[in-house]
Amino acid sequence: MTWQSRARAAIMRTFTQAQEFFVHTRDKLKQTGLALFARHGYEGTSLAHIAAETGIKKPSIYNHFPNKAALFLAIFEDVESGIVTLIDDSLTHSRGLPTRARFERLIRACATFIRREHQGVFYKRYLLFPPTDVAADVAAISNDNENRINAHLHTLFTEGRQSGELRALPETQFIAAFYCLMDGLFAENFYYDADTFEQRLEGAWAVFWAGLEA
Repeated sequence: MTWQSRARAAIMRTFTQAQEFFVHTRDKLKQTGLALFARHGYEGTSLAHIAAETGIKKPSIYNHFPNKAALFLAIFEDVESGIVTLIDDSLTHSRGLPTRARFERLIRACATFIRREHQGVFYKRYLLFPPTDVAADVAAISNDNENRINAHLHTLFTEGRQSGELRALPETQFIAAFYCLMDGLFAENFYYDADTFEQRLEGAWAVFWAGLEA
């Protein structure tokens, strides 16, 4: 290997390491921001606080995000995408099972997300009370992901009707009931420990399915 080749290889290694460090720092900023925004709120969390918890200087944040709003929205997008990915995975892995089993697995998957530290609190808090300066962006991200979830629910509902497992009812009512169930479980998560939450999930699921079953 010539000295020119060795030099190019060294430059490429340095460049790759710098890229990896950049991505690692960006991810760490989002992880730290998620925890702090969930715990202290948007107004109660400063970039200086996030930088200190991440282990970097505040000016370094601007290499990754232009301001606090941009960091917040990146986190919100990740959390929203996490919900959609979770639903995608649940329905993919349950393909071929009876509709009842697919619904129960889906609801339990969503309940798992609800129980995750920081993510569940962050999601519900800012879906209901988004920061004023990013409220329009939060609504747009949420609406986009809701449309993706609705598409999954439409497919599941249609397949259940075609197989004769679901009774005749308007799809809009079914989708509304699903979201009401999820909203209720989000609220229950704040009030009860894991065992009590599981009991209430079992009861809510039983009533929900009783309203759907043909």
